[in-house]
Amino acid sequence: MHVYFVGVGGIGMSGLARILLESGYKVSGSDLRKTEIIRRLCEEGMTFYSGHKKEHVKGKDLVIFSSAIKQDNPEIIQAKLEGIPLISRGRFVAEIANLKKSIVIAGTHGKTTTTALISELLLDAEKDPTILVGGVLKRIDSNSRFGRGEWMIVESDESDGSFLFHHPDIAVITNIEKDHLDFYHSFQNILQAFSKFIDRIKPEGVGIFNFDDPALFYLLTTKKKRKGKILTYGLSSKADIWAKNIDLKPLQASFEVMFKKNLLGKVEVPLAGFHNVYNCLAVIGVGIFLGIDWKKIKKALFHFEGIKRRLEKVGEMGKIPVFDDYAHHPTEIKAVLKELKRLKRRIIAIFQPHRYTRTKLLLSEFAPAFDEADVLVLLPIYPAGELPISGIDGKSFFEHVKKKRKLPTYFFSSKKDVINFIRENLKRNDLIVTVGAGDVTYLSQEILSSKFTLEE
Repeated sequence: MHVYFVGVGGIGMSGLARILLESGYKVSGSDLRKTEIIRRLCEEGMTFYSGHKKEHVKGKDLVIFSSAIKQDNPEIIQAKLEGIPLISRGRFVAEIANLKKSIVIAGTHGKTTTTALISELLLDAEKDPTILVGGVLKRIDSNSRFGRGEWMIVESDESDGSFLFHHPDIAVITNIEKDHLDFYHSFQNILQAFSKFIDRIKPEGVGIFNFDDPALFYLLTTKKKRKGKILTYGLSSKADIWAKNIDLKPLQASFEVMFKKNLLGKVEVPLAGFHNVYNCLAVIGVGIFLGIDWKKIKKALFHFEGIKRRLEKVGEMGKIPVFDDYAHHPTEIKAVLKELKRLKRRIIAIFQPHRYTRTKLLLSEFAPAFDEADVLVLLPIYPAGELPISGIDGKSFFEHVKKKRKLPTYFFSSKKDVINFIRENLKRNDLIVTVGAGDVTYLSQEILSSKFTLEE
């Protein structure tokens, strides 16, 4: 069977393409440019087409498209004309996950890290899982893996409602906040979607939920009691699984874990911040439900190799560290900068807003998110396939943020200007972090390859 991907370069689409390649399917796909992810897929056997043209889909058996692809795309139109079955990425992922036992991770923040940690745990426990995650796991150097075991681990996507196609055996919800309002239109609709997701957990399965998240707590206390098992986690002793004696250090944490009234033991993880303590507690909940030995759970967390673009130290210029992070929501940005502040250096943060709709709908929440940045550099908005919105652009975003900040704030329309700015202003006790879900990640590498004379 020959499966064709429209927009194969996305993190979710490329991961699914790799799983099908490893499963023995013939795979081809198109995108606007050949990225490193696509280059690797081609080495693994995929055929790539540059650009979207109707002749690309001829003779294919199935066409998969991402939510970023519009229905007027020439390849979508041609597939309909030829009667080739069409399916969205989200629905297809759910279809294959529903054929296995599935662990589905949902929530506004922390999904990728939690999914990666669960993957690490099941790999250590020799479960041979299939993995599909929205980031590159350093352990497998990929965003996906085809396993022959009974479990599939999926980072779900609530941005288009496709997480509601799943019927998970284990469902993890990390938290619920305002995001993707272009799709949901209101926070109440977001809550209703997550409520439906909880209802779709298999009766013999388990829901593992963040007890301390206000929106999730509201859902759990107002919903009629579901038949299946629920495990809660948090920093409160009222949760089933909870942490105490938390010790946060730069880029690492340790804490003791309680299950009900029993002390399981102390955990050490190479991850920063309270938010990652929560992520680890969710993983421990999965391990408990699956009956994995505590020593294996503890070992998997301790040896976690990390994820690319999640507070990733990508290199140093002399003794100045350069970090890169995928954060694009105000809550995520705030958490990243707060953790970097522990390094006691002057922070130069370079942020690229992601999507016009998100920028517009969360505009008032962005400025406070940058409080820990000593110097803030803003770039134009990364559209991610969206059309511009009148009055919402990089310059207007900069003007809004600058009014709210007392610390230095700048806007540059080109990455070359950013590098020149850093060259003229970099000091010996600085750290640099590139932040955003777009192509700002490549700027971190350009900065590392540049030569600077440091000010005292």
